[in-house]
Amino acid sequence: MFKMLPETGTRGFAAAVGFRFGADSRGTRGGLPKSRHFLNKKRRRFPAKMNTLQQLNPKIEMNRNLLRGSLLGTGACLATALPAVAAGNGERPNILFIVADDLGWGDVSYHGSVIPTPNIDALAARGIEMNRFYTAPVSSPTRAGLMTGRYPSRFGIRKTVIPPWRDYGLDPEEQTLADMLAANGYAHRAIVGKWHLGHGRRAYYPLNRGFTHFYGCLNGALDYFTHEREGELDWHNDWESCRDEGYSTDLIADEAVRCIGEYAPEGPFFLYVAFNAPHTPFQAPEDEIAEHISPEKFAALTPREKDAYTYRAMVTRMDKGVGRILEKLEKSGQLENTLVLFMSDNGGIPNLPGGSSCAPLRGHKGREWDGGVRVPAVLCWKGRFAAGVRSEQLAAFVDMAPTIAALVGAGEPPRPYDGVNLLPVLTGKTASFPRDLYLGCGAAVSGDYKLILKGGNRAMQLKGDYLVCYPEDPYEAQNRIEEHAAEAERLRRYIIRYDTIRPAHPELPYGQGKEGFKAPAEWRVTKP
Repeated sequence: MFKMLPETGTRGFAAAVGFRFGADSRGTRGGLPKSRHFLNKKRRRFPAKMNTLQQLNPKIEMNRNLLRGSLLGTGACLATALPAVAAGNGERPNILFIVADDLGWGDVSYHGSVIPTPNIDALAARGIEMNRFYTAPVSSPTRAGLMTGRYPSRFGIRKTVIPPWRDYGLDPEEQTLADMLAANGYAHRAIVGKWHLGHGRRAYYPLNRGFTHFYGCLNGALDYFTHEREGELDWHNDWESCRDEGYSTDLIADEAVRCIGEYAPEGPFFLYVAFNAPHTPFQAPEDEIAEHISPEKFAALTPREKDAYTYRAMVTRMDKGVGRILEKLEKSGQLENTLVLFMSDNGGIPNLPGGSSCAPLRGHKGREWDGGVRVPAVLCWKGRFAAGVRSEQLAAFVDMAPTIAALVGAGEPPRPYDGVNLLPVLTGKTASFPRDLYLGCGAAVSGDYKLILKGGNRAMQLKGDYLVCYPEDPYEAQNRIEEHAAEAERLRRYIIRYDTIRPAHPELPYGQGKEGFKAPAEWRVTKP
């Protein structure tokens, strides 16, 4: 179902706050001394023009509250607010995915964060805030499901990420979203940022998975300034090593802006922007940290307190990148012809007070509690989807491929999707529909319930199977399995269907193969 937010329309929150896409909260304070949180390396400077965000004022807090509460109406309001849009009529809009890395539920200001995210907030005000959007609890499984529309347990990417020492990746037989769009008239299909779906063989490389351009890194958790992982450069431009200097968040945004400028005149494009922020290591440009705390006060903090402020700077720097990308889209005249998704790949990290937050949700990254798998997400298509509404429809990472396939009229995939087509809800043809969603590792969620089986994820240390009843307990504080035994049994049978899948390539523990591993020079991929 949908709930209308106040100040709907294409401007909404952005206009009330006093900024447009590209808003920048950059301050004027000077640099900081060297520390492990940032490196004083020579950084490539770009001529990208950025707007200046006006001084934050009480309107921002007022509108945060408006975005969180004072909701009006239901799905009927959405249906009357939208122009007629046919679901699956073979349209060819541009597709822009923007994915953050480890951004927690409470790390955007429209969820009440202390971290200002004006550009992400503006996108939420222009689009549909997906209030119940679920992912896997860690990176690689989410990215695999996002690209295929299928549960990652089917191809051995479920419990953990693909580490640097692993010689496997996303099954080459799986059709990716880029493959599907290639067959449906999308000449330009670029991934800019973090891949994390296989690096050991050329068969896993983005350019062999349907993409025509790749700029960024193959692994996760690389150094933001040196662009190294395991001591080797992991920054690439198509097949070649890339030595562009700068903060990786800035480089990713710059390349995305460049791609939009090149692709916009030439027909529909697919641009997948996968920021590695705000994932560890905690590193940010010194000027960005100085916007959150003075150099003198920062120097007096404990190491963990410095991490928290650095994390804030990582998020605001990414938000500025999001703003520049959307501003370029707007200036190119393509905003009304582009479906935009913003999401995080999983929940935020634990134990960083004043930095990452999943509040008020329970849990964090790596767990099937909502704090680990329910993420900030927005879908926006100006003039086609409603603006300034919040959807309570249960939605997920595996839904994006079938939704896009239905939009462009792609027909049935070679292997059936596990996700569902969200267009009937997004276009207002229906308020909502019931469904079950497998979360992996012995967990599933439905409209009103979630079941987590004991032992599915041992890190959760459950004493028994755990049933959440959201209408009675929205923050998963109490086990309701005795009161709702029939629903628990139904979900148990559903989970077992997917937990018992045996992929062709067995999943290995994260640390297996790490001892004695030496990264290939500049992460060049030579195996077929």
